[in-house]
Amino acid sequence: MEVTEEQKSLFSRIGYLYLPANNIDETIEWYQNKLGFKLKAPKFQDDIGYVAVLTPPEGYVVLLLVETKDHTTADFLRDGRLYQTFTLNCPDLEYTHQSLKGNGIEVTEIMVRGENAKYFVFTDPSGNHIEAAWSVWD
Repeated sequence: MEVTEEQKSLFSRIGYLYLPANNIDETIEWYQNKLGFKLKAPKFQDDIGYVAVLTPPEGYVVLLLVETKDHTTADFLRDGRLYQTFTLNCPDLEYTHQSLKGNGIEVTEIMVRGENAKYFVFTDPSGNHIEAAWSVWD
């Protein structure tokens, strides 16, 4: 059966998430040891610096840590406050919260968004804010 132009999708999924890393080796180690991410291949050099490809243990999103000498993060301002750009979904948010705290990661308190979602925020070694979340939509 042939797919018509109207039936074709433009995109299949979100592919990669790029995060700046000031010290790529330290950041790779942190994602592996603190969050359980897997390094998919040795870091490699592009035309500017090093890039590392990681994935969460049970996930499909690919995280690319991109070495930079600039003092920057992937966060943005929302009404004058820093706001994270991505979320890691958690099957058991309370367990994740306690585990990260036990690993010495500073986490916010768990916040509730109505009856359907709850989350907390933590920061990687390069200053990127990350939301850990659970929702009924996961």
